Amino acid sequence: VHIADPNGPFNDRGKWCADPVEFWRMQMGLERILQRHPKLVVVAAHGSWLVCQDAQLDFLRYLFKTYPNFYVDLAATDQYYNLVDHDNLRNLFIEYSDRIMFGTDIGRLKENEIPGLAERYAKSFMILESSDIVDGSFFGNKETRGLGLPKEVLEKIYYKNALRIYPYINGRMQRLGYNEGSLNKVH
Repeated sequence: VHIADPNGPFNDRGKWCADPVEFWRMQMGLERILQRHPKLVVVAAHGSWLVCQDAQLDFLRYLFKTYPNFYVDLAATDQYYNLVDHDNLRNLFIEYSDRIMFGTDIGRLKENEIPGLAERYAKSFMILESSDIVDGSFFGNKETRGLGLPKEVLEKIYYKNALRIYPYINGRMQRLGYNEGSLNKVH
């Protein structure tokens, strides 16, 4: 599901959902769905846009803790990581690594777009994998300090969580010759 749009800190609200009242109205609507349907598996695109302020990270932690079938993907979120406390974000990713999936917000593309996207993917990977300062992100151009996530966290975010909650992906990977053991190996 796609809930809201980014609502950053004061004086940096962004062009998407600048009204914090509207932003939180949509987030509360999501929570009502989660309350009414506790067995429903929900994957919120873009981290449910709860990555632009530390208070939003706190609410995301609350959703993870309260609703065991709630997941998020990271599509287009790394451009906002510089707006929150680095350690707070890193700790959330580690604590709830079984509920977070990698994503980029890119659908179909033309072959001539691939070279430019490869660099953008590399920046996203660097933000998750290294502790370096990364010049830009998948969509943004602001410097972002990498999270330096542990290997086991990265494996969950990059593929293990998707294999677990999307049966089609798991079956497709097995038909291609991968099994749980081979997916755990570094190639």
